[in-house]
Formats: sequence, C-alpha cells, structure tokens
Amino acid sequence: MNREQLQKDFFPPEIILKIYQDIPDSEIEAKIKLVNEYIEKVRGTYDEDVLKIHQHNQIAFCYWIAEQYVESIKHFEIVVESLQPEDCSTKYFLALNLLIRGTRLLSKYNEAEKWAESALANHHLSDAISNLHILNDYCDVITETESFLDEKHNLLIQSIIDEYGFPEKLEDPIDTIQSMSMRHKYWSNTYSKIVLNFRESDPEEYIQEIEKYIESCDIEWFRNHALKSIEIIKERSLK
Repeated sequence: MNREQLQKDFFPPEIILKIYQDIPDSEIEAKIKLVNEYIEKVRGTYDEDVLKIHQHNQIAFCYWIAEQYVESIKHFEIVVESLQPEDCSTKYFLALNLLIRGTRLLSKYNEAEKWAESALANHHLSDAISNLHILNDYCDVITETESFLDEKHNLLIQSIIDEYGFPEKLEDPIDTIQSMSMRHKYWSNTYSKIVLNFRESDPEEYIQEIEKYIESCDIEWFRNHALKSIEIIKERSLK
C-alpha cells in the first residue's frame, strides 16, 4: 500500500465541485461515471489498491448523499476491508463511522455494533473528535436497542474530555457523549460562521468577533485555537 498516494488529495477540486454541486444528488449514475472516468484517466500513475480505495470511497459518498444506504454500505465495506487503520486513519475511521450510522438507519443493529467495536478497538490510532463521532453514533445504536455502553470505554470518554477541555463530567456515559457531541458541533459551526462572515472584513472587526467567541465558548480547545487565529491575523495585518 502506497500510503503517500492514499493520504494526499486525490480528486481535483473541479471534479469534486461537479459531483457535489453541479450534478443533482438524485443523478447518482452521472456522479459515478465522473468518478470512474477520472480513475481510468490516472490509471497507471497510481497503485491499483490505492485507486480501488479512492474509487469505492467516493462512490460510497455519492450513494450516501442520495440516502441510498444499502449501496453506500457496500462500497464503504470495501474501503474498510482494503485498509489498515495506519494506512489512512481519516478515511478508515470516517468510513467506519458511516457504516455504524448506515447500518443503524437500516435497523441492522448487530452489524452496527460490530463496526462500532471495530472502530473503538483501534481508537488509539484515531483522533479525539473522530472517536467522539463514533461513540455518539454508537450511542444511537445503544439507545435504540435499549442496551448499554460497556464501562471499558469510560477511559476513552474521559481522555476526550481532558484533551479538548470539555466542561462535561463523566457520569452517565451516554448522556456525556451526546452532550459533548452537541456542544462540539455548536462551537465548531459558530466559529466557522465567524470565519466565513468576517475573514474579508477589517482585521480589528474580525478580531473583535473572535474575542466574543472566546469569552462565550466553553470548550478549551476551541478557545486556544481562536487565540492562535488572533495572533495570525495580527501578524498578517502588520505585513
């Protein structure tokens, strides 16, 4: 497996824009045709196993966006079965995350639990927020099946709290995970809106908005990230 080929951006931006903006989600065959044409265009310049993963991963997303989960799952399964977590952790764990969610949406709870346990067994190879997303989707499975989350995952939950500086206390693990997930989504989206709306504004105005964000945000990681952004904006304004 050529990890360098696998980990770098593969599809050109213009192809991605056509797939996800220009072509309607219902026209899946047109999207897949575009994917396959590009694969054939670059065949010979990439390893075949790398091409296989990129191809099935992108086709899986085409089906996913169209809410055709049965077909999407087939392709995500190929991605996961063709990878080791170390090959490309982002691609591997995102595919697992959507396999958990997709099988749950199809009420295939045993499969969803299998994929969740597979992901969590390798959590040390993923990042904190990917692990949070996987735990959150696993909690949906557990809630719908009226089962419970094994206590062995408590150390992972606490490590996410500690690494990101979440205000949550680990009491009921499912409630804790769901609260963290909602909190992370809110503050991530809030910061993204500030960047989108003010990055072209006067630097002082941009900084003021980020400072307001820092004052109200209750996740330490985001506060620190915002502080670093202010430093960068100030440095750029001096050039």
